[in-house]
Amino acid sequence: MSAGRSLKRLKVAALAAGAAQFVPSTVILGQWGLWRSLPGDLCRWQGPPQAKVALTFDDGPHPEGTPAILDKLDELDLRATFFLVGECAQRWPDLARMVATRGHQVATHGYSHCHHLARSPLWVARDLSAGQRVMGEIGLPVSWYRPSYGQVSGATLIAARALGLRTVLWSAWGREWTTRDPGQVSARIVRRLGEGSIVLLHDSDRFGPAGMWRTGLAALEEVASCLKNRGLQAVTLDDLIGSAGKEQDSSRSRGRLRTQ
Repeated sequence: MSAGRSLKRLKVAALAAGAAQFVPSTVILGQWGLWRSLPGDLCRWQGPPQAKVALTFDDGPHPEGTPAILDKLDELDLRATFFLVGECAQRWPDLARMVATRGHQVATHGYSHCHHLARSPLWVARDLSAGQRVMGEIGLPVSWYRPSYGQVSGATLIAARALGLRTVLWSAWGREWTTRDPGQVSARIVRRLGEGSIVLLHDSDRFGPAGMWRTGLAALEEVASCLKNRGLQAVTLDDLIGSAGKEQDSSRSRGRLRTQ
């Protein structure tokens, strides 16, 4: 084989590897589509169409934001799922356990809150593994995973599946880091709130603008009012989806992907 042909094949292989790493990050676009999950439940944006939604909170636990969010959820009689950053759960394990003891679900947000697209596949796999291990060490085994910044690379999907974690993003979000107006946050969520919605908020501002979680906290009453008016119940991810929902909804998603 000539040197020129070998070099060409190496370039093609490098491009393919790059595509495997970066192109799947576009799955974040699913939050604006009709799909509820990728085939095989590789990544999920919504639960099955039923009168339930999943409120989810990222970036905790944190001594200021997490207890305040928990108190507000109790006041409004809402259940939620908290995606905890491993290094934060390691630093404040009692706060992580508090989330579970107060009736909510815990999940992993990885160990370090870093951009996946700027990291190697090996780093991604180690980060997911470390985040899962920390949660297990403090007595909180997890089955759901959400990558930092919603960045899903090929390495992300492969590592999560290998660890038995189900990757989930969202279909409605408040984007609290862009405004101090809770009305804007609640309006963004309410516009996309429906059966099976997965809502993204935050219980920490450690990785965003100061006071970000307070804006989301103030938006919760309007969100709760909308849920009540639309006959929707806020539940954990397991309650929204579950194993039966996973099988049924994956079938629906495959059909939709084929017809799009």
